[in-house]
Amino acid sequence: MHTQPIQIDGLAGPVVVTAPTFGAASITVGQQDATRTRGNRYILPAADGTLVDAKLTSGLLDPYPSLEIAGVKHRTGPRVPALLQIITALPFVVFILALHGGVIGGIVAGAAMVTNVKIARGSQSTEVKALLMLCVLGASTMAWLAVAALLQQAVDSA
Repeated sequence: MHTQPIQIDGLAGPVVVTAPTFGAASITVGQQDATRTRGNRYILPAADGTLVDAKLTSGLLDPYPSLEIAGVKHRTGPRVPALLQIITALPFVVFILALHGGVIGGIVAGAAMVTNVKIARGSQSTEVKALLMLCVLGASTMAWLAVAALLQQAVDSA
């Protein structure tokens, strides 16, 4: 996922964050790639030719990371409404807490949450995103029940 370019005063150009679902993010300032130093820390080129230390942070349910420079956080995407954040977490709540899903439930819940985060990053309206996320919850629940039924049938026939 590439964020929209954002302007941050003092940097050498617009900032774009590429945040994959898994793995390390990359940052581009203007036409220059930022250097990742360790963990989620980066060195960004400033407009005056110097370098600026930055930290990339993200929340579990927030699909857009924030770039912190000199103690000031700069969002790289729009705020996600609280309702969508709650719906994003529903697969985890349902499978792990309500259904005692075990390893299979955890895998299904994780896949559903990753899918919901990708939906949250989309350009649809909040209502459409909520509907799609609820469909993901329903589909993942049906998939989990189908796998559980197949495993139970295999155990019973053994």
